Amino acid sequence: MARIPENFVQDLLARTDLVELIDARVPLKKTGRNYSACCPFHQEKTPSFTVAPDKQFYYCFGCGASGNAVGFLMEYEHLNFPEAVKQLADRAGMEVPESRPETTADRQKKDRLQSLYDLLSRAEKFYVQQLRQAPERQKAVNYLKNRGLSGEIAKQFAIGFAPPGYDNLINGLSLTETSLEQAVTGGLLVRREDNNRTYDKFRDRIIFPIRDSRGRTIGFGGRVLGDGKPKYLNSPETPVFHKGQELYGLWEWRQSRDRSDRLYVVEGYMDVIALTQHGVPNVVATLGTATTEDHARKLFRQVNEVILCFDGDKAGVRAAWRALESLLPALDDGKQVRFLFLPDGEDPDTLVRQQGPEALRALTDKADALSTYLFRHLSEGLDLETVDGRARLARLALPYLDKPAGPVYRALLTEELSRLTRLDKESLIQLKPAPAAPRPTPSTSSQAGNAYGYGHGHGHGDEDFGSPPPTEDDPGMPYPEDFAFADGGNNGSSNNFTADNRNRIRPNPRQNGGRKGPLTLAERLVLVLLDYPSLIEQHPLPDNIEQLPLPHIDLLVQVAGLCRQNHSAAALLGALMALEQGETLSRLLKASLKPPMEEEMATRLWLDALSQLEVSRLEAALTEVEQAGMPDPAHWQALHKALAEARQHARKPFD
Repeated sequence: MARIPENFVQDLLARTDLVELIDARVPLKKTGRNYSACCPFHQEKTPSFTVAPDKQFYYCFGCGASGNAVGFLMEYEHLNFPEAVKQLADRAGMEVPESRPETTADRQKKDRLQSLYDLLSRAEKFYVQQLRQAPERQKAVNYLKNRGLSGEIAKQFAIGFAPPGYDNLINGLSLTETSLEQAVTGGLLVRREDNNRTYDKFRDRIIFPIRDSRGRTIGFGGRVLGDGKPKYLNSPETPVFHKGQELYGLWEWRQSRDRSDRLYVVEGYMDVIALTQHGVPNVVATLGTATTEDHARKLFRQVNEVILCFDGDKAGVRAAWRALESLLPALDDGKQVRFLFLPDGEDPDTLVRQQGPEALRALTDKADALSTYLFRHLSEGLDLETVDGRARLARLALPYLDKPAGPVYRALLTEELSRLTRLDKESLIQLKPAPAAPRPTPSTSSQAGNAYGYGHGHGHGDEDFGSPPPTEDDPGMPYPEDFAFADGGNNGSSNNFTADNRNRIRPNPRQNGGRKGPLTLAERLVLVLLDYPSLIEQHPLPDNIEQLPLPHIDLLVQVAGLCRQNHSAAALLGALMALEQGETLSRLLKASLKPPMEEEMATRLWLDALSQLEVSRLEAALTEVEQAGMPDPAHWQALHKALAEARQHARKPFD
């Protein structure tokens, strides 16, 4: 399908009633000016999914899912972008136009990926068939029976069998020369370097298909039958399979009727399958890797509590600590992680088979919270009754205090360390290492993927979630009393934004994005533009303000540009979601659901801020000229005159 013109998507969104679209699939309830429901994208008992009819935009305060009508259809009905647009267009009686013909490269890339998915699906069916029909199938069947697996659970997880031999899959799928290359790319075959011949990667193994969030088979895991090595073998990295991002069993759990707000993370395929069979369906496994930050974010988009299961030996302890380091940056307020160390010789599979799911739940109740495990691990070998021991613990723990995304969680970790070390919290805060300079943030994302802003997915993981949706009585954004400058705005001072400050480190987005304090000046102006985008045409931003060392000033400049291109609220919010501004974006999305201030007040706020920004810009320009040495007198005088006029203008009340 050719690229869809952006103006068509904007027109389509303007003709779509998001409340009606969602209510037909998820019953909505009127709550003040907005509508709410239990989120369709994660398990919850209290509604946190909010739909704003005025902005044609949805947002979940629990998992961070957000977007417009296109994004909702993509997430809810597992459609790609063109399919979602086509469905909306059919609903609105519109025909999807084409702005340019699909290129040969476009078609080839799409065809390659689809062919790969198709080939992997055929391979899954082949392996399942071999478990029923292969002459050597009996040893695989016996193994599964000995592990207590039923035929029903084997069918649910599509367990299969790869017979011994080097060309069973090749012959079974009748692979051509072209499809042989695809099979190598998809990790189904291996090519020998010495003679260039291909052979089956999985041989004499129980096969476990790995599915993505849309239920497509993207790879396989194989458990050897007998004494071969390695015991477990996974598909390699491919164009569709990235093991550091996928979780085995997640799709199967989402298809079940389980509504738990807790997920167990185990180490093996058989653990997932056995727990599911014995009444614990809320379980997933990593794929031969340590738990990554991507895993953590995916987990917290589904549930609020994650239970990590490990062996109690040294290897299990090492794995637990690596998991803790990966989980911390994704840990927001309201989320919980617990570490469950199994007794010697036990794994989740044997535990539930021999003692039932109650035994696992009993161990879960005794599992360490993340904070408990963090300080217990760091305290090992230290005598906290001595000054030396407490000093050592403080030095070891300080780097971890600012890693969680949630500001409340960070504060509580600091408080707990204060209790253990007997140092007051202020001293600990002063001792914290200086934050590293953040990585550069791309100014905008390309039109590929999320270019139309059709959805924000299920959050970026660092979002400041947990607040209930605003109600009719929400005062919105007061002015001017609450117009606090969290970035140390001008406020009448003439030395806040000089060139001396230009090299200072901007706030770390991981630390700043989840804060509960006042919005920065730039963030507040973005919110004004979201409600009144025409302001940018009437009163544009001063030139070159992107050079000012103000937090989020780059976001303000980007949004100002988007306002000129997107005139409807839905299209503007959609374009905003396409920006790669993670945590800042989550704050603004939440705040945008509040009732907007009156237009007159918003205009006063905007003009007042523009005056202050102009003063800051001129101060910075003047300081830069003076520090350069021997400034041009005429240019220097012109800057002084302009600055004096700008300051005088900033002091005048606006009519």
